[in-house]
Amino acid sequence: MATNPAPANTTVSNLSDLSKKTNTDVMVGIRRKTKEYALFDDTPDEKITPSGNEMRLVLDINYQTGGSYIPDGGYEDQATTVTPEHGTFTFVQLNKRYSFTTLAKGFDAKGRAGYIQRQIQFQAIKAVEAIARKVGVPTYGFSTATVAVVSTTNSAGAAQTDIVLKNSFGTTLLPGTSAAGKVYNTNLFRVGEPVALVRGSTVQDFGVVIASPAASGTAGNIDVTFNGSVTPTVGDLLVYAAATTDTALTGTDTNRWPVGLLDMLTSASVHGLATTDAPEWQAGYANTAGGRMSYQVQEAMANAIDNLSGSEMNRVIYSQGVRRDMIAGERAALRYDNSSQMDWNGEVGTKGVKYFTSVLVPPGMFIGYNNDAIGKKMLSDKPDYEGGPDIFSLDKVQDKGAVTASFDFIYARICNSRRGIGYASSLTESP
Repeated sequence: MATNPAPANTTVSNLSDLSKKTNTDVMVGIRRKTKEYALFDDTPDEKITPSGNEMRLVLDINYQTGGSYIPDGGYEDQATTVTPEHGTFTFVQLNKRYSFTTLAKGFDAKGRAGYIQRQIQFQAIKAVEAIARKVGVPTYGFSTATVAVVSTTNSAGAAQTDIVLKNSFGTTLLPGTSAAGKVYNTNLFRVGEPVALVRGSTVQDFGVVIASPAASGTAGNIDVTFNGSVTPTVGDLLVYAAATTDTALTGTDTNRWPVGLLDMLTSASVHGLATTDAPEWQAGYANTAGGRMSYQVQEAMANAIDNLSGSEMNRVIYSQGVRRDMIAGERAALRYDNSSQMDWNGEVGTKGVKYFTSVLVPPGMFIGYNNDAIGKKMLSDKPDYEGGPDIFSLDKVQDKGAVTASFDFIYARICNSRRGIGYASSLTESP
């Protein structure tokens, strides 16, 4: 019986080699730059000549007494003048590097048509992303650079699962026991983050975060793989440690962060000046009672800052959960005759005050300050995402077909008036 081939169709996949492999542009699906990166852009530049020796912050924070009502021909007032106080500050140096091969350099010079986005440009953008993160997190911490404290002792091992965290930035003001506090602690660590476990002043070992929150799904816990066996113990510190080679404490961020807001608000000594030596060198307002943040508390804070520093509170930083709870409270107090006229956007604010919130603001915190209470000084321009690879210094790797790109952001954050800053903590957070 005669046969004949069945009809055959040539598909696109049969001739796929005739089609190009195509790509979209690089689509950004994450927040690259922390909001804190621009938080202090409008703070005043400190009027001081940068020095590699000592830079002193001269402070008028002692009240003058005296002045006498005298009788006709009587003795005049005592001739006295109080002395100013002074502290000192130094610059911090935030370094970020990336590398590329000389082959990549060749493609960048003559083969850009083959890129969706230039490799070296993408690497520069991601490097600035890391810089922004390492400016953002220390905004709220202490110069000690503690990120969190170990809450529970684990068994010995290199692969540490469910390290329980407490005391964000090392302070009991942020215990990390609430749902929001636990989430916040894990948010301080990202997968791939180089860290070190520190006990006292000794590094136990270096490691990398492999899960945050932990693979168990428990908020407030992280998983870290260390280079060797360690025993995370109650009270140990977790710090960032991204430097190469150095295996001592100097290979970590310890004691190298700028002065942070919690420093200004709660530390016994800031810029080397102790509150015991200068009683007016402390926060203008402190309220740890907790509960729902109210306009009355904000007004009390503003009054205290005005009374004690002679300045107006014109900046507020508050956590997103506190903001949501404030909105809920204000909306519950409103009454509407016509529901169609109800504004869905619940807003809280005060005229003349600039409000700021972000995921990095510690839970339960409401911080108010005058913009002039905090100063800055920079020895390098703050890198921008649009700056690209040209802002980085290039260094050929010895005996290798590779190049290292490096940027140093050198800056100081200075507290000019602790009385010009106040806070309320342990406030109610809405989910």
